[in-house]
Amino acid sequence: MTNTVRWKVLSLALVFLAAAASASAEPMFLAKQYTRCTACHYSPSGGGLLTPYGRLLSHKELSTTGGDAAAAPEPGNEDDPHGEQAFLYGALGNALGPVHLGLELRPAHLRVNFPGGHQDQNLLMNLDLIGAVQKNGWVAYATAGREPAAHGEDVRFISYEHWVGYQRDDGFGIRAGRFLPAYGVRFADHTAFTRAYEDFDHADQVYGVEVSDTMGPSLLQVTLGAGKAEAFRVDDGQQAFSLTGRWQLDLTPRTALIGSAAYRHASDLDPTSGLIGAAFGFAPTPRLSIWTQVDASLQTRARGGHSWVAVNETSFEAYRGLWLKFSPQLKTSGGVPGFSELRRLLFEADLLPRTHWNVGVSYYHDHNHTFEISTSTLLAQLHLYL
Repeated sequence: MTNTVRWKVLSLALVFLAAAASASAEPMFLAKQYTRCTACHYSPSGGGLLTPYGRLLSHKELSTTGGDAAAAPEPGNEDDPHGEQAFLYGALGNALGPVHLGLELRPAHLRVNFPGGHQDQNLLMNLDLIGAVQKNGWVAYATAGREPAAHGEDVRFISYEHWVGYQRDDGFGIRAGRFLPAYGVRFADHTAFTRAYEDFDHADQVYGVEVSDTMGPSLLQVTLGAGKAEAFRVDDGQQAFSLTGRWQLDLTPRTALIGSAAYRHASDLDPTSGLIGAAFGFAPTPRLSIWTQVDASLQTRARGGHSWVAVNETSFEAYRGLWLKFSPQLKTSGGVPGFSELRRLLFEADLLPRTHWNVGVSYYHDHNHTFEISTSTLLAQLHLYL
């Protein structure tokens, strides 16, 4: 194996070591008739802090045990800051007033096998405090936490998201700040090909403005960005104007169709590029959800070319709170020399034994078709959302 090929393989395998998995909306909950992220999250594009209703839903509908029914507030009184679903199990009561907080902790064990060796690591994937204040249609939202560092590097703190938004009763909304633009399906796994290879990874937020409009069963979101937030922080020559659009149509309570497009202007390091894609999700039963997203990637200079990315995620609730996932994924090279064709099979088991406790075991088998090299990754993690 040449040094160049070995480096490509090792870089692909160790992508799991370089980033943390931020909490995200789970598309599998389409089976529970939740087609919109805002049903449970403050963020219009999903992920992050749960609303009081989202916390209540997690307590009463998603976890295996769910605690005593008497500990949960009655529907219509979700703002009650007591009970297992509340922040720190309700230890602060109503002392915070209109401020809603969440604390995320995710310790994990990772084993990456690649040709010629393997690497094991115990790591704290993320430790974040998330807060939101909501009143009269306005929302102020921010995160603060520990940025995962590679071995030997200093740990620093970062705010991945901070924005202010306003939502009118007629469905029109606007927000400005640092956030991840809405595009396609926000799979919880940030290493999914439609996220990691399309600049929608855990640290790919932009500084921008987003407008949205809800019109009955449809939702339109358009984001105008000044460039990636991290590019402004480190001044790495990747600042570039971007425009992203996402349209969702809820065909039934368990069926959704999504169309997306993205444009990124050329930066000092990257050519002008674009994405166009479609996604379809349906849940034939209350225990099964199936999502498929296909995107075409376009670039306008010699380095570029047309390539495709496709991801399917099929989730089945084998027992209340126990979800089994299977996800085949494909990224083509577009016929461009030096660009690899990648294939992945992902098998995952997620157990939600109690409210806001999530134990996950994931196995990834990645194959670089260009160089005929395979790697495998085992990830075990405990996700606490307090």
